[in-house]
Amino acid sequence: MFTNTQSQPAVWSPANTITSDFATHCQDAVDAIKRLMVAVEVTTISASYGKDSSVVLALALEAARQLLQIGKRITLRIITSDTQVENPSQTRLAVKMSARAIAFAQEQGLDVEQIWVTPSPLDHYLVAMLGGRSVASVPGGDAACSVNLKVRPLEKVRKRLIKEYGAGKVGNLIGTRFDESTTRATNMTSRGESATRAILQSTGAWLLSPIAHWTEGDVWRFLNGSARQVGFDTLDHTPVLAHYETMQEATCNVLSLAEAGPKSKSPCKGGRGGCFVCQKVADDHSMTHMLGSFPHYEPLARLSRVIRAGHWVPENRSFLSKTADDQNRIRIFSNAYSPEWTANLLKWVMSIDANEDDYARARSARTGRKVERRFPRLLTEEHEILIMFLWSRYGVQTPGRFIRIREAIAQGKRWALPSDDEIEVMAAKGNRKLMGKTLGYLHSDIPVQAPTAYRDSWRDMIDIDSACATDLMRTASGERAMYRSGTGSVHDSIEEADAIECNLDSVREADGSLGMAYEDMLWWMEIEFADGNRSHNDEMNFLIRQGLIRARKGYQSTLAGYQHYNLVLRNLNGQGPIDTLESILEHPAFATPVQPTWVPEQHKQQLEMFSA
Repeated sequence: MFTNTQSQPAVWSPANTITSDFATHCQDAVDAIKRLMVAVEVTTISASYGKDSSVVLALALEAARQLLQIGKRITLRIITSDTQVENPSQTRLAVKMSARAIAFAQEQGLDVEQIWVTPSPLDHYLVAMLGGRSVASVPGGDAACSVNLKVRPLEKVRKRLIKEYGAGKVGNLIGTRFDESTTRATNMTSRGESATRAILQSTGAWLLSPIAHWTEGDVWRFLNGSARQVGFDTLDHTPVLAHYETMQEATCNVLSLAEAGPKSKSPCKGGRGGCFVCQKVADDHSMTHMLGSFPHYEPLARLSRVIRAGHWVPENRSFLSKTADDQNRIRIFSNAYSPEWTANLLKWVMSIDANEDDYARARSARTGRKVERRFPRLLTEEHEILIMFLWSRYGVQTPGRFIRIREAIAQGKRWALPSDDEIEVMAAKGNRKLMGKTLGYLHSDIPVQAPTAYRDSWRDMIDIDSACATDLMRTASGERAMYRSGTGSVHDSIEEADAIECNLDSVREADGSLGMAYEDMLWWMEIEFADGNRSHNDEMNFLIRQGLIRARKGYQSTLAGYQHYNLVLRNLNGQGPIDTLESILEHPAFATPVQPTWVPEQHKQQLEMFSA
């Protein structure tokens, strides 16, 4: 068994990685993987099917094959995260290479399975952004998007495997390399990552980085290499090479690397493939370069540019905190995106999806055969309902606005994305000085304190025996369903799930499709909220009592907090508009106890007056 070398990071020198025999170099990595495999019950590979993880997968397949030859059958699981906002070509590549890997494993008699993971629907990048839950992850900020979209879903699978096989019985292979960047090398060193010695993680699983000491030239050499060069037969990596070449990234086989000397660097340029909507890069050249081969990706690339251009624009921000404190105050600072900006983003995203559906239908009609979309759907129906729930939960959109946008799309309305000139004008409006500053508070005079229990007043008016009563309102014995929390508070019931999710089973047809039952439900909602006079709590409660929104047991206390928050917002809205920073600063309930470090010039005198 391995010993924990967390406190003994590997010592590496570039000179140690240069050998005259690349096949020996590859076999060294295979041998390290074999040592991990025989010490655990199951080995996993984090495979995006980019260049580095493709090499690790090929090495792992060879390690499993060599062990099978001596009678040791290895359990190997490939775990791939689909962020659901991937560059469509990356998704296609993953599917294609996964099929090749599984076919190769079957031919060799190996125990290999592919596991696909996706983020929680509430963590979906566009759901969180359009719903007002978060903003884009930009350079200089944290990488919450990576955690939500990849790390957390992957860890969920690994925890399940650890529970199934036991602590210390799961080995993880990853494709990190010291050569990638200074930051990556520092992080790898701090974690004690090694190419030859597995380290025991806090989760109870072992971690090995078998190509940690490889250069980028080594990676391309392997992917281009023949059986004679790498030492064994492996997958045909032509699709991987073609993918990077489409991004206009060099994929050459650097045969002269060993002769160039120990300090020479690979001339290959590192490419990135990933989320088409990624804002962590200043300019996504890979996606731009792909437009020559895939012009239908242009709306996706343009959407990403629009999000980037609008991120720092003050008028695109909501300046309301998402909670009210125990004094019924709402803090004023640059928070999530504004109601108008999130509504615009939703219109553009739904238009992109609708236009692609129109294309597929038109092509199908012309060819007489079913033509699929050219890229995956950006938002499913479940994602759309979650956005509607978030809008009602945070109380900043007009009730019923989502359903009106959705109906306009259904009737053929399409919203065009901003032009290049409009994007430049938008970007020029950016003002980072305003971001992150607490400008003051809105003080509500609403005469109620935060409730301790979630209640749906509609249920109080409808008898449980009424034809209008939902199943959620009744217990199995026919009594009104209630939930008592650990603190003794009595709440109205909700449908339960492991996490906040949308479940449309109640409006599915017998064949599982979302047909008339779903459309009838939306029509009913449109009628209910068409005039905009219903409250956000009414809209939120509708989704919950219909069982469309489900959450963990005990979430009722959080819902009660949002009900109170929405009452505070409604009270403040009754005194004056609060949808822009200018209207907030002029609101009679606005006050600031501390002079902020920066405010718009035209409001400095006003804020000084409030401070006095």
